[in-house]
Amino acid sequence: MDINESIFKDDVGNFIFSLKKLLPKRKEGFIFEFHKPTLTRLSDVHLEAKNVFPKCFIGAKLVVLREIMDKVKLMQNYSYGKTKESYKCYSHLLYKETDAKNIDDGLLIDSTGSAIATYKETIDDIEMRLTSKIKDIVSSETEIVFEKDSEKSISSISCSMKDVDPITLSLVTQWMYKVGPELSVGSEFGIRPLAYPISPQLSFSARYERPSFTLTSTLSKVGFQVCLFKKFSPGLRIATIFNEGNKGGPASVGLALHKSYENGSELKIFVDSQRCGGFTYERDVLFQEPHNEVRVIRLMGSTLIDRQRRVRFGFGFHLDF
Repeated sequence: MDINESIFKDDVGNFIFSLKKLLPKRKEGFIFEFHKPTLTRLSDVHLEAKNVFPKCFIGAKLVVLREIMDKVKLMQNYSYGKTKESYKCYSHLLYKETDAKNIDDGLLIDSTGSAIATYKETIDDIEMRLTSKIKDIVSSETEIVFEKDSEKSISSISCSMKDVDPITLSLVTQWMYKVGPELSVGSEFGIRPLAYPISPQLSFSARYERPSFTLTSTLSKVGFQVCLFKKFSPGLRIATIFNEGNKGGPASVGLALHKSYENGSELKIFVDSQRCGGFTYERDVLFQEPHNEVRVIRLMGSTLIDRQRRVRFGFGFHLDF
């Protein structure tokens, strides 16, 4: 039987075109600049420096974020091997440090069965943010945050509880004050009033920022931390983090570099005094459709060298519909 070459090419082309339609459409683009507000929250005091460090992972993973209806999103995670962030050369000394604060109202459903519902309301310049996380039938977390900002200060009060257990009730207050155009100071106080023994947590932070660099520090019961962020150009930045714990362990120093390219790709590299290192590389692969519509798939690669000098690799895809 003869095979018509033109018909075969058309069938293959239609099949590839159908696969491209499953990819998300290209959005406005990825922004790598850190647009800081006039006032910085205490939980974001080290944000620029810690965002320079890569989040290395091991194994293979696929992350799909799809909006299924108004204010409802579905997140699907598929993984093979150990894909969680397996090493950090810095620690978090503050409550909800570097976590996203400006979360839109709505419901986020994970393919693992967990759900996160967020509701925000502003009353007399006070923003109330209610977040409820349900991981499974017996595991949940509820948090309510009241935040108020003025011309020179921003403060918040957080109340959270896990698994509807009163013993896990936690109260955290954060306060940040702008002493001058370049200097800000802040403090955090946390307590679990129904736990025994009662062990309050208190920390102090300072932030000195210039257009080209930012120097921040935090002193708490857990340890001491200093971060330096330096921007050389719009696409090149470095960061250094010094950690010293109060448990008698050795101090550590980490250095990271973040390079962003015009084609939308990113490269992050880090090394530290623990003889560890690694890097992540992310790039957008664009697919052009006949109707001048562009679809995109984001590729992620990771390499990690741990303390045993083992080299491990990770690879993944991220789709945002």
